[in-house]
Amino acid sequence: MLSLILSIVSLFLAGYACNINIKMFKRQGVINLHEAWKGVNEIDKDNIITDDVVKANNALSLTASLWNHDIIEKAILYEQYWPAYQQLYEQLDSIKTVVPKTNRSGQSYITSVMKKVYKEMEKMETSQVKGTRL
Repeated sequence: MLSLILSIVSLFLAGYACNINIKMFKRQGVINLHEAWKGVNEIDKDNIITDDVVKANNALSLTASLWNHDIIEKAILYEQYWPAYQQLYEQLDSIKTVVPKTNRSGQSYITSVMKKVYKEMEKMETSQVKGTRL
């Protein structure tokens, strides 16, 4: 009987330790994502710089992939990157003209995964608005 109890306790402790390891792994990816966002500038619609569009696209794409595949905790991604993600997404989305040195408009850089993540983060933002009942 004692052996059974010890086995059950060990099983629960192993599961708990595994969950902690998964959470630690998900948090470590934030450093790599932070590096990807370094040097990303706002996109001036009137003076489009191709490098800014490419860097913005790369940062948005990586963030969306990490969110979509649950590699980094969504709460961390939302807290740390939502304002910048939202701003760059909307800036890219507003560029209907061809980006210099490319054959693509700014809008064409936005992928379906980026759109999905934008909508999910936007939903998170609106869900945090508290209301009252009378």
